[in-house]
Amino acid sequence: MPRTSKRNVTVQPTVNDGAGLTESSDETDFDAMPFAELKNAVFDRNSDPLLDRMLRSLTNRMPSLAAEKIEEDKRGRSIVISGIKEASPDLRPSRRQKDLEEKVFEILDALDLECRPIEIRRMGRPEPDRARLVKVVFTSKQEWSRALANARLLRSVGFKDVYVRKSMTEMERKKEYELRKIARERNMNIGKKEWVIHRGELKRISELNVVGSQGNSH
Repeated sequence: MPRTSKRNVTVQPTVNDGAGLTESSDETDFDAMPFAELKNAVFDRNSDPLLDRMLRSLTNRMPSLAAEKIEEDKRGRSIVISGIKEASPDLRPSRRQKDLEEKVFEILDALDLECRPIEIRRMGRPEPDRARLVKVVFTSKQEWSRALANARLLRSVGFKDVYVRKSMTEMERKKEYELRKIARERNMNIGKKEWVIHRGELKRISELNVVGSQGNSH
């Protein structure tokens, strides 16, 4: 019986696409791949000109989308306080900031909050006859929720002119401004304060069971 000779079989290498990916990439961990490498691999594999334009538009937007997401997360942990008196403009900036932080911590005590915010600052430029709003950024959503839920406590502990609300987008602020105008007009017509803004809506004080999560009504 003749002997069968063994033939050397040359295994052809798998074709690369130029971005480090093979034609058979079932085991490739795309989650661990650097963003730039993954993006280039997608573009290299794509042959549709329209899809190429769409993909490039998406990647160009990613930095701004990431910034928007960070800002949205920060806003979701932020409150805005009005009614905190400004320190004397004659003080040094560091002393004015310290004065502000001390006043904010007095309010946090009144809100029964044991925490240290990651940011406390005035918003906007100083005005001679008006105290600027104060933005407070908490480390967690839980602290934020507790601050808003306990805002109703301020009236009973000597902070009757201090108001706490959630941080809002420009569109939300415009909506609240219009609602506040309507409430003011209605209250003037009846000669007393009956209409307030509560949870982003116009409400009669008599209708409220104030345990809300949007701050103290005004």
